Amino acid sequence: MPEQIKALKVRVESSTLVKPSYKGKPPCADLCIPLSVFDKISYDVHVAIIYAFRPPTPSNSDIEKGLATALSEYREWAGRLGEDSRGEPVILLNDAGIRFIEASSDAVLDRAVPLEPNFLVAWGKATRGLPIDPRPLHAHGTFIPRSPPRVEFEHRGVEFKPKNAPDTEEDVPLTADIARGLDERITCNVRISVDGRARLRPRVPDEYFGNLVLWAFPCAKVGELVNRPLQFTAALVHEGIARLDDGYFRSFIDFASSEKVKEEGLVATAEVNERVTSPNLEAHGWLRFPFRDVDFGGGNPFLFMPSYFPVEGMLFFLPSSIGDGSIDVYVTLLSHNMDSFRQLCHLLD
Repeated sequence: MPEQIKALKVRVESSTLVKPSYKGKPPCADLCIPLSVFDKISYDVHVAIIYAFRPPTPSNSDIEKGLATALSEYREWAGRLGEDSRGEPVILLNDAGIRFIEASSDAVLDRAVPLEPNFLVAWGKATRGLPIDPRPLHAHGTFIPRSPPRVEFEHRGVEFKPKNAPDTEEDVPLTADIARGLDERITCNVRISVDGRARLRPRVPDEYFGNLVLWAFPCAKVGELVNRPLQFTAALVHEGIARLDDGYFRSFIDFASSEKVKEEGLVATAEVNERVTSPNLEAHGWLRFPFRDVDFGGGNPFLFMPSYFPVEGMLFFLPSSIGDGSIDVYVTLLSHNMDSFRQLCHLLD
């Protein structure tokens, strides 16, 4: 990648709201669906993804029509957030529409930089006039607490924390920490997102449309990461992720569905108001997302990557856009840590 990424001059040509297009009678537009316990504790943030396709590509009008068709299956995207009569957060299935912006730039992408994606795959199929298959699974009542509930793990300080609780040194983290030059005595951890679809029993189908992520928190002292072999860190990560099995996810559902969350004034630990996470790290695995299946009629994308994400200490793992089975890792660090990080990457070779 170039040492510096220059700003692109982009002109907005048009901006409109695209609403779902139904083949038959439109469904009722005054329905609402509650957010699941996983929706409520997830990050409230948009992560923009860049897809680049080589010509020839379909016209913008065809892409817009395909979007309208795809929204008939993914009505949540065209809805709005609101509250029900009890003040609980819901998605209003009012078909209000999704923003579709046409923009242009004179910049040339002269080099491929070696991301819900199922919705984008459906959009591409609709643009090409193909049926949307597989269809999304809207099973919003899947995560029912057990009766009686069995909270077998501690979720305070993990997925939940007291409102306005200050951060503590125990909440701190791994690997790129070495590049940051942290004190070797610090105990650190990395927050790793773990998809629950394959961990719950029975298994939740990949087509489930909604959040289903919890986090593992492997920890170690910075000195251990510096002085012990890479296998030590890999084992910590593997063991941390392995602990999030069906029992842990069920325990979370039982706790998050209980009155204790409101009674104790607990809020989600997933926050987006931080711009510098150091000494923390967060890792997000997007390896199972079907990026290369997105096709609007001109073939698969030759590039896909996160756009500018203004938070230090984030790691995104993606399947390489060149399709050779390799992995691309995008790491956000402050500029003064980059030289040390490059040196560490070379040492891994």
